[in-house]
Amino acid sequence: MELARVSRGAQIPMTAVRLLLPRDNLRRWHRVLAERLRADGHRVLVEYCAVSNSPAAALTLLDALERLLYVRGRAHQSEPLSRGEWPRSDKEGEADLDFDLTGAVVPAAGAIVPLFNGNTGDIARDAALMTEEPPILELARADGDNWQILARATPAVGPQTGLVFGRAAIADRTIALVRQTARGGSPTLGDVVGGRSRPRLKPLRFLTAALLDRVRARLMRLVAHENHWAIGLRKLAEGQSAYQSFDGAGGASWQWLPDDRQRYFADPFPFEDQGRTFIFCEEYPYATGKGVISMFAIDAEGRAGQPRVVLERPHHLSYPNVFRHDGQIWMMPESSGARTLELYRADPFPDRWTLDRTILSDIEISDATVFRWKDDWILSGATNDPGTSSWDCLSLYSGQSPLGPWLELGEGPCLIDASAARPAGNVFLHDGALLRPAQDCTGGYGSGLAFCRIDEVGPRSFRQTVVRRLKPPAGVHTFNFATRFVAIDRAGTRGRSLSFAGQERR
Repeated sequence: MELARVSRGAQIPMTAVRLLLPRDNLRRWHRVLAERLRADGHRVLVEYCAVSNSPAAALTLLDALERLLYVRGRAHQSEPLSRGEWPRSDKEGEADLDFDLTGAVVPAAGAIVPLFNGNTGDIARDAALMTEEPPILELARADGDNWQILARATPAVGPQTGLVFGRAAIADRTIALVRQTARGGSPTLGDVVGGRSRPRLKPLRFLTAALLDRVRARLMRLVAHENHWAIGLRKLAEGQSAYQSFDGAGGASWQWLPDDRQRYFADPFPFEDQGRTFIFCEEYPYATGKGVISMFAIDAEGRAGQPRVVLERPHHLSYPNVFRHDGQIWMMPESSGARTLELYRADPFPDRWTLDRTILSDIEISDATVFRWKDDWILSGATNDPGTSSWDCLSLYSGQSPLGPWLELGEGPCLIDASAARPAGNVFLHDGALLRPAQDCTGGYGSGLAFCRIDEVGPRSFRQTVVRRLKPPAGVHTFNFATRFVAIDRAGTRGRSLSFAGQERR
């Protein structure tokens, strides 16, 4: 998905926005949207509409069971609102844009409405959440018998997300798309989807199977760690491309770094210095539930020594992006739990790291990765508001140095796409093109890897093309390499052997 951006400091004309909301089914996200539109400088008009939506009994039951088992008082955007919490409306008047968010199958004439896999209404949203494929969220306006698409996103939701939190995730991304459209930041894409089809609810047996899958997953979590990550290394032949080393590769050629099953290791970053190879990674002891940065020394054959903790903070650390600049070695680990992005200097390398500066503050940014684009340095990272997913939103910053300072490109995410947004390793050059590894979270967190050709980076746009996908039977979500070794990580249960197989090209 591509969204045109508005540069920071640009003047956004005040727009009168009318929200059509369901009078008997108001949700927390409706109020949040109204508040954020008003904070963006828009005049917000609200019209409460009576809508006759009768959800299927199976969906009602599934919703009730999920709230009983999983919600347990956790705040989320799909919570109902009491009468006193309804969003306030500015004085009545003419609106420049109407957004029909009632969830009705037949939207108001002339209004912009969400589409879920090409269909309208809450029933289409729920049907999309019950499929194995990632839902496509679009904002569209009726154009005769066709839809004119104004904005598109692929939210990070799937069967494992559940109905309640899937609805909340879609609500979060609807808020983002409405704000982009209202500020004029999301142009008409020009593609017209023909034939207004009616949503079709999946059969009862599908819902029953989905519920049984949740029960099975719940039981599995009681006896095993489903997301036990491990790091795999492969030695590269002389002159061999790490990217092409996946061609025809099976699991037997990977060496998996040892662990005692009391912790996992993930986010590998190979780094070479003075003829030695090191793997920096996240170490996550199950006993503490907090990640630290550890290091493995690797011999010439790819055998790993004992891991050593090299950086620990009061907050969780992961994704230790290690790079060299101006004769120094630097590390930019993820510290989103502290709502910061910090930069450390090797002092000395590889065992001691000193905090040099805080690059970004008051922001949750995950898997920050820097790369050179023409005359600028670009910092890319997965961003999210508190309580929302970091799987599907990519934000960009520009600077004159990989050390910063950094200026955000536009306002908000430049890409909302669970299949190819969140960074998954260093950007690299292949056959004259810059390729960006990205996580494919459409089957769950770390379920696949996408290689994306970077086509354009600018203050108002970001474009990439997915050129290859790796789809192993269990998750892989990081790809990095040095001169002699390529490294990935994989997930499985603590009792499951780890191997790598399967790929898809596009």
